Amino acid sequence: MNRKTVLLLVALLSLTLACSISGLPAGGSTPVGNTNNTKSGSSHPSTPVSIRAGLASLNTYTLAIASNFSGPTKADFTKSNIEIDKSKDSDATSIHYVTSESSASDTSSSQSDSYSYTIGNAQCSGSDADGWEYSENTPQQKEMSDLFYGMMDVIPLIDSPTYVGSETMNGIETNHFTFKVSGLGLQSGAEVTANQGEYWLAKDGQYIVKYTLITETLDSTTQTAMHMEILIDLTTVNQPVSIAFPAGCKP
Repeated sequence: MNRKTVLLLVALLSLTLACSISGLPAGGSTPVGNTNNTKSGSSHPSTPVSIRAGLASLNTYTLAIASNFSGPTKADFTKSNIEIDKSKDSDATSIHYVTSESSASDTSSSQSDSYSYTIGNAQCSGSDADGWEYSENTPQQKEMSDLFYGMMDVIPLIDSPTYVGSETMNGIETNHFTFKVSGLGLQSGAEVTANQGEYWLAKDGQYIVKYTLITETLDSTTQTAMHMEILIDLTTVNQPVSIAFPAGCKP
């Protein structure tokens, strides 16, 4: 996976998550990858609802998304962290984006750290270091924007899951599953040195409470490794969340 592809995927994920919290009613989903649901037991359904549908059922939450792509050299990496706070009662959202990247072909690394706030129809984005940009949408603009972004949704890759047990995760009663990505390394011929996924589904609502996936392949000829880590972590569900524009953001 090249650098531009990774950045595009991270941007797409960010956009999808942003639209997931728009407050639109839960709708259809577009699965990403193989969501093959094996017979893990009829009392333990293993297929999650889509991210947008799951979040739409909650009044407040904090959602963290972390991704780490590296290889084929140690200098090649792209890291992204996204943290979203949402309060449906106050119609407010804050999103914190932190990304860093480097490549063997470019010795200089780049980093970004920015915020985006939405309260009602007003928006504010930027950072204390780079300044803030304030804007307001009309109700008509917001409606059309939400409609457009609401067409995008995802279900993370899940492949033939195995039921582990009932667990409390982040204060929520969940069913725990593990899986491995089938066919990893077949196309490239590389050795699979890591292949482990697991996730926790809320018993009430079937939304993802936590999801992790770690994969790595090694080319035996060049001894180059490709590594990927994904984390989705949903916390502070239906607990008080305070969201306000920063002091430097004004009309």
